[in-house]
Amino acid sequence: MGTDAILEAHLSSHPDVLEQLNLARDAAWQSTDQRLLGLCEQRIREILGVAEPTQLANWYADSSLSSAEKACLAFTEEYMIDVANLTDDTAAKVREQLGDQAMVDFVSSLLVVEQRQRIALTWATVFGDSK
Repeated sequence: MGTDAILEAHLSSHPDVLEQLNLARDAAWQSTDQRLLGLCEQRIREILGVAEPTQLANWYADSSLSSAEKACLAFTEEYMIDVANLTDDTAAKVREQLGDQAMVDFVSSLLVVEQRQRIALTWATVFGDSK
């Protein structure tokens, strides 16, 4: 069961909450490059163990990825592993690649994507939903 299905199943009795989560999701995907956010979402899923590892497990060696994609994947990994230790250098590389406003949009979108994945993972674990 995918993230959206898990959230819908467990929030069907709270449609206002589900609507707000879906509005945040939609805004995230509209404000950030969709390919970039999709790569980062896939890496989040891999880090959380809800998706099988892909070539993104070795993103740093993937020559098909742009500098911006690599900067954002590095940011995503540090963010997921220990946000408190996310380095200034990692953030600066994202800002250098995306610019100020696009970086703000990316970080906000990444938060939304990460939260949805963690909420779905929690419910899937507690209630035994399939990945």
